[in-house]
Amino acid sequence: MKKRMDKKGFELAINTIVLLVLGMMVLLFMILFFTGTAGSFITKIKGYFTYSNVDDVVTGCNILVDSNQRYSYCCEKKDLKYVEEGVNNEGRFSCFELNNKSFGKDVKKLNCEDVGC
Repeated sequence: MKKRMDKKGFELAINTIVLLVLGMMVLLFMILFFTGTAGSFITKIKGYFTYSNVDDVVTGCNILVDSNQRYSYCCEKKDLKYVEEGVNNEGRFSCFELNNKSFGKDVKKLNCEDVGC
């Protein structure tokens, strides 16, 4: 007589291992999401409900200053939506030009004298 293997028990063990691995991956993803990227995700969601993008542009300009990217800071224009005196406005400004605007006072400064745009 041949000995018959119990295939149901083997399948149950494999299914349990697969479900445990998938569960651990989902748990890891949720931990990473809520600890690391939740802030930027919430900021993007808020961007759909507000008119102004000044804060995002100022943050981008400050990153350019920190990485000393003078040409991008001085010459490249960014699309800006802002509210001035209760009126929605749009414009294209470089980070250097934002320093002269009332809503761009938080932009760090970088020397643009010898940068040819």
